Amino acid sequence: MEDHGLAHTVRQAIGRTHTLGLGVLPLFYPILDTLDLRGIVNTVRPTEADLDLGLVVLVLVLNRLMAPQPLYWVNRWLAQTVLPVALDMPPLKLYDQRLGRALEALHPHLGEVWARLVVRAVQGWHLDLSVLHWDITSFYFTGAYTQSELLRRGYSRDKRPDMKQVNLEADVTDGTRVPVGYRVIPGQTADITCPPGHLQALLRLLNRPELAALNLRPTLVSDGKMITPQAISDCHHHHFFYLGPLPMTNAVRRLLHSVSADELAANELAYRPKRQAQDVEFVPYQAVWRPLQVTVPPPTDQPEAPKKVYTDQALVVWSAGKARLDVGKRRTYLKRLLDELNNIRRQLNQGRYAERDYVVERIGSVRRGNPVKDLVWWELQGTDGQLSLKFHLDRDRLAAVQMLDGRYALGTNAAHLSADQALCLFKGQDDAEKQFQVLKSPLAVRPVFLHTDQRIEGLVFVTLVALLVRALLSVQCQQAGVNVSVDRVLAEFAPWSVVDLALTDGSQVRQVATPTEFQAEVMTRLGVPACERYLTSLTR
Repeated sequence: MEDHGLAHTVRQAIGRTHTLGLGVLPLFYPILDTLDLRGIVNTVRPTEADLDLGLVVLVLVLNRLMAPQPLYWVNRWLAQTVLPVALDMPPLKLYDQRLGRALEALHPHLGEVWARLVVRAVQGWHLDLSVLHWDITSFYFTGAYTQSELLRRGYSRDKRPDMKQVNLEADVTDGTRVPVGYRVIPGQTADITCPPGHLQALLRLLNRPELAALNLRPTLVSDGKMITPQAISDCHHHHFFYLGPLPMTNAVRRLLHSVSADELAANELAYRPKRQAQDVEFVPYQAVWRPLQVTVPPPTDQPEAPKKVYTDQALVVWSAGKARLDVGKRRTYLKRLLDELNNIRRQLNQGRYAERDYVVERIGSVRRGNPVKDLVWWELQGTDGQLSLKFHLDRDRLAAVQMLDGRYALGTNAAHLSADQALCLFKGQDDAEKQFQVLKSPLAVRPVFLHTDQRIEGLVFVTLVALLVRALLSVQCQQAGVNVSVDRVLAEFAPWSVVDLALTDGSQVRQVATPTEFQAEVMTRLGVPACERYLTSLTR
């Protein structure tokens, strides 16, 4: 049947169609606009280039947010989006070396640009900085990087000790998980050496005139590797509160033993993890306060200086879940050790097992690294060829260890916290860990073929800005009653596109695809500006 209707006429008028990615741009661009990323970069580091540095950094941040690419593919990605029109920039001008040089030009100003962005985020989104979660992670790199001062082999949280890595520490807000502070650290740096530098960096941020008026004295929540005597002393000196698990030293074991099971049972807490909110079999946490004395030795260069002594608090906590975990791990390690000792005993006086020195070496190797080795008594008797091995479980030591099942201690100088509040804040420590997972994927902080430390730090900065924007979008969704995760929101918006029609008469039509019901509802709740604004230059 011959079609002479409007559809036929339109079909005849269309010469070429092209689809451009719009994706999550309508959600992220207003946030970047409010933060004034481009303006801040150009103020701190003015440029007379045809593409200003602020615009280049803006594109790199949007790339991290929308579809992270190696630098040499950024222009290819850019050409497939509405950004060349919206930002009035030809994609071919953003070749990889230009992007690399931009990161190097930005490098001396990273701290100032970040601080200004954080100030605008705090002011614009009314962020609460009274509690900050502090953690450290590592990112490994492929390549030799023989000239790098940052990339070093060290303790790998990615289980890649064969790769060089860089360490990254960050502070995120409680609950909202917004990053407000970060430092890039050489990959071999031990965690326990980081607190002094971390506190100094945080002080510089909080002492900025825009934030100093808030008179902040935040509580810093961290894991056990950061709760050292020197870190505690620094927190007291700088008027910060600290909260974190105490390392399992002999003194801490005595502290845990000082609380009886009956005393713990009489002090149940109201705290309950969200995932167990409806669990009728949930066993409440139990906790008791105890005094905590912290002695700080004098600096190595001032051995005659007096020791510093602080009297803080320790919250001795018992958890049914941790108790089950402790029992299960101990059972596993004990079985492994006893089985290996029994295997050695079966082979005694055969082959090399007839040599006493070799057997002693084998016993040492099976005990080495096993956390329950001190619970098993052993004795090797006899001479070469006439050896006998005895071993058994030390019941007295086992009973002493069992008393600590499920127990740990949280140290703090925040006397204003109740036991419930302290535990709740500590349990929120995974806020920082979850943001590190976002950095590794989907934001993909790990650069590819960045040959200088300046470029590495520059791309880490770009990725942290992307994380900041992503976290602020999550805050907006919470405030607007969008009751789905930010991951779901981004997944729903990712396929959104603009249709570009070139007509046979030489004219052109560019139109945003009709939003889905979900997209329309989210934009309405967030008050997102009309998406047609991205069809022409935003810079005019």
